[in-house]
Amino acid sequence: MPTEISALQLRDDPNIKNLLDLLNDPRYQSERQEFNSILDHVDELTNSYNSIMEKLNVMNEKLSAITDKKNPLSVMAEHLSNIVSGIGEKLKAIKDSIIDFAKNTVEAVKDRGMSALGSVSETLHIHDGLEAVSKGLNKAAEKCGNLEQFHHDRVESKLLTEFEIPADLDSLSEDELKTVYAKLIDIGMDGDLSSYENAIVQDLMEEIEEKLPEIRDFEPAQEIENQEEQGEEI
Repeated sequence: MPTEISALQLRDDPNIKNLLDLLNDPRYQSERQEFNSILDHVDELTNSYNSIMEKLNVMNEKLSAITDKKNPLSVMAEHLSNIVSGIGEKLKAIKDSIIDFAKNTVEAVKDRGMSALGSVSETLHIHDGLEAVSKGLNKAAEKCGNLEQFHHDRVESKLLTEFEIPADLDSLSEDELKTVYAKLIDIGMDGDLSSYENAIVQDLMEEIEEKLPEIRDFEPAQEIENQEEQGEEI
C-alpha cells in the first residue's frame, strides 16, 4: 500500500529557506522566480499524490476483509496501489534532490561567493521527472475515479439499491436489523452474485451478528417458520 509523502511544504525545509534568502539579492530575481515556480509545482504534485493515496487507502480498507484476491475490485485496487507507490517514490526522489541542491548551493556560495548561483533548472535537471510524475498522477486520478465508480456499480447499486440494504446499519432498530439479516440470507443464496458481492453480504451479516449475537440462531428459525407456513398452505 502506498505511504504518505510528507505534507511538509518544501519552503519549510531549512536548506530551502537558506537558498531563498540568498536569492533575495535583486541580481538573482529571475533565479528566485524560477525556483519558486519549481517549489510550487512540486508542492501541488505532493498534494495531488496524497489526495489519491487517501482515496486508495479508503478503498483498500473496504476490500481488506475480502479473502478472494482475484475478484476484479481487489485486482484493480492492488494494481493501482502499485502504480501510485511508484509515482510516490519518484516524487520523493525529486523532493530530496531539490533539498540536496539547496544545501549544496548554499555551501558553494559560502566557498565561492554569489557567483556559485546559476540557472536553477539547468542545475537541477528535474523537468522530465516532474512531467512524468504529473502525467502519472493525472492517469492515476482517472483510474482511481474509475475504481470508485466500479465499486459503486458492483456493490452499492446492487446490494444497497437493488436489494434495498441500508448503508448505515447503526441507525436501525433491532427489528429492522433482523429484517435486513433475513434479506441478506436470501441474497446470499443468489447464484448470480460475484465472489466479491458474496463477501460483502457476509461482512454485513457479521456486522449485524456483532450487534445482535443471538441472531445467529435466526436462520434456522426462519426456515422452520417457512416450513410451517408451507404446511398450512397445503
